[in-house]
Amino acid sequence: MKKIFRFAMLFMATLMIGASLSSCSDSDDNNGGSSSDIYKDPTYGQAAISSCDELVSALNAAYRQIGTRSLTPEQEAELKAVLENNVDNVIVPTYTNLADAVVKLQAALGDLSASQITQSDVDKACAAFKEARAEWEKSEAFLLGPADGFDVDPHIDSWPLSRAALLSYFANPSEIQDESILGFHALEFILFRDGKNRKASDFSSNDTYKGFESISGAQELKYAEEVAKDLLVHTYQLQVAWDPSNASRLQAVKDADLDYQTAKNNSFGANMKNAGNTSISTFATIKDAVQELLTQDKGCVGICNEVGGSKIANPFSKGDISYVESPYSYNSIKDFQDNIRSVQNIWYGNTNNGATNTATSFHAFFTKYYPTQAQQVETAINNAIKNIGNMPAPFVKYVSVLWNKVFEDEVYVDEEE
Repeated sequence: MKKIFRFAMLFMATLMIGASLSSCSDSDDNNGGSSSDIYKDPTYGQAAISSCDELVSALNAAYRQIGTRSLTPEQEAELKAVLENNVDNVIVPTYTNLADAVVKLQAALGDLSASQITQSDVDKACAAFKEARAEWEKSEAFLLGPADGFDVDPHIDSWPLSRAALLSYFANPSEIQDESILGFHALEFILFRDGKNRKASDFSSNDTYKGFESISGAQELKYAEEVAKDLLVHTYQLQVAWDPSNASRLQAVKDADLDYQTAKNNSFGANMKNAGNTSISTFATIKDAVQELLTQDKGCVGICNEVGGSKIANPFSKGDISYVESPYSYNSIKDFQDNIRSVQNIWYGNTNNGATNTATSFHAFFTKYYPTQAQQVETAINNAIKNIGNMPAPFVKYVSVLWNKVFEDEVYVDEEE
C-alpha cells in the first residue's frame, strides 16, 4: 500500500479550504449534489466505507469456497487459465497504458522554460497526468510483484506531499532522494491548484501558494521535469517486470539499474502464469496465486481495505484532513473509484469496467461453481463504485465541512506506520 507519513509538527497553519474552493464547482471531482447541505451529511461517507467492507467480505467468502476444498483437475486448469488471462489482458495492458500516458506527460513537460510554456503545454500535461493517474489507480488490485517488492508504489505514490521537504529542495536543488516529493503527488502540486489546470502565466512569475511565494515558475518547471523523468523509468519498470518484450523500455530499466525479475530470474507474468511449477514460479500452488491476487494485502482485498479504511476513513472518520489523497487536482473520488475498478477488472478478466464478461475469468469460474458468491462479489463491486461516487465533491471540501476544519499544510517524517 502507500507509504504513510506520521504527523510531526504544523508547517503552515492557516490555509482555509473554503477560500481555495470558492472558484470551483461542486462537480469538479464527481457529480455530487449542488446544495451546500449535502456536505454536512455523513451518510454518504458511511455508505462508501460500508460498501468497501462488504466487498472485502464478499471476496473473502468467495475464496473460502476454493481455499477450503480440494480442486479438481478441471478446476485447476480453469483457474490457471484465469491467472494467465489476467496477466495478458489486465495486468500487462494496464501497466503498458500507464507507461504510455507518462510518456505523454513527460513529452508535454519536456525541458520547456517559463518563457516558452504555453497553456496548451500545461493542458496536455494535465490531461496526460489524469490519464496516467487512472491507469495507476486501476493497478492497485495487483500491487503484488514489482510494485510492492521493488518499492515502486511508495516511490511514485507517497502522500501527503511534504511541502517542507519540497521547499528545502528548492533552496538546495540536487538529486531528489526524498520519496515524499517524488511521483504523482509532486507533479499534481505543480500542475493543479483548486481542482483546475494551472495557467501558463503562473510559471512566468513566482508561485502564489502560501509559503511558496519565493519559488519561481522556472524552478517549478525544472523540478517537474526531473520528477516526470523519474516517474517514467519506474512505470517502465512495472511494465517490463511483468512483460519484458518491449526492448527499448527494458533497456531503459537496465540502464537505470532497476530490478525487474523475480527471485527465480523470471518475469512476474511468467511467475503467475506458471503457479504450481516451482522450477519457474514462486507460487507453490495455483491456490497460492489465486489467494495472493484475490484476498491478500497486495491484492484485491488489500486495496478495498485501503480505500475504505484509510483513503476515505482517515479524513472522514478520524478528521485527518491533511490525509486527503489528490487534494490539488480534486481527483480523490475518481481515484477511489478507479481503485475499485482495478478489482472489477481482475474479477472480470478485462479492462472494460465490467461492461463485458470474459469467458476465462473469476466471474466465469465462480458463476459456474459458486454462483451465490459470484453474485455477492459483483453486487458489492457495483455498490462500492456507486456509493463512492455519491459522496459530495470535491472530497476535500466534504470532509473539511463535516469536521469544521481547515486544510492545513503540515510537516511529515518519512516513517512507516
